[in-house]
Amino acid sequence: MKIRAALLSLFISSSALSGELVRGATIEEVANTASNLKVFYIKVKGGNGPCANRSIIFPASQAPSPEAYERAFSIALAAAASGKKIRAHNYIDDDCHGAGFIGMFSE
Repeated sequence: MKIRAALLSLFISSSALSGELVRGATIEEVANTASNLKVFYIKVKGGNGPCANRSIIFPASQAPSPEAYERAFSIALAAAASGKKIRAHNYIDDDCHGAGFIGMFSE
């Protein structure tokens, strides 16, 4: 039994521990920093997920490049201005203070 559990744990990737923070939320507020750190944050309303109706922080360190980080901020601004729904993802865990992806969509 222990061997089966050990083998199963080898097949579960770290992405299974990371996840979608929110889906189907609208952005109520966007800020270019929080606590004077290299992050931007959004406050979302509605949606589903562990960060629904909360603030989500996007640290620059979570982005694969400075350009990707700038694009994420641009997507957040566009979603806030247009009222479109967003989804946000953390590639490490489900912490609302470590988002690395944002997408905007129409329903």
